[in-house]
Amino acid sequence: MSNKIRSELLDHLIEQERQLLEPSVRQSCDMLDKLLSDDFYEISANGLTFDKKHVISRLPDEKVPQFYNQAFKGRMLSEQLVQLTYHAAYRRSVKCQLNYSVRMSLWRFEHDLWRLVFHQGTPCAEFKLSLDD
Repeated sequence: MSNKIRSELLDHLIEQERQLLEPSVRQSCDMLDKLLSDDFYEISANGLTFDKKHVISRLPDEKVPQFYNQAFKGRMLSEQLVQLTYHAAYRRSVKCQLNYSVRMSLWRFEHDLWRLVFHQGTPCAEFKLSLDD
């Protein structure tokens, strides 16, 4: 099997990844439930782990940070599993300094939907923001 991902699938998964940053999605337990796999877990930049239940209980009340993401790359790990990597910069408010990270997500095709099964953000050195991405 080739690791090459179809551009339509890559675009679809980037869109879903970005949906998770939209206030309307973050505040909707139903939308989060649809996008996150039942066995989803996340490793945060400070090394903490969160499961789906914790994320759904936390995100609806969390202030959405100012978030930029760019340089998406995707590869097929299997017919039902895709790895996305990208660079992200975010801050809690316009007065805060930007935090930079490399992000990795695993999306699995289950029940006719692509659902997020794993996400990790790792702090990295500052990079130039591209508003074209």
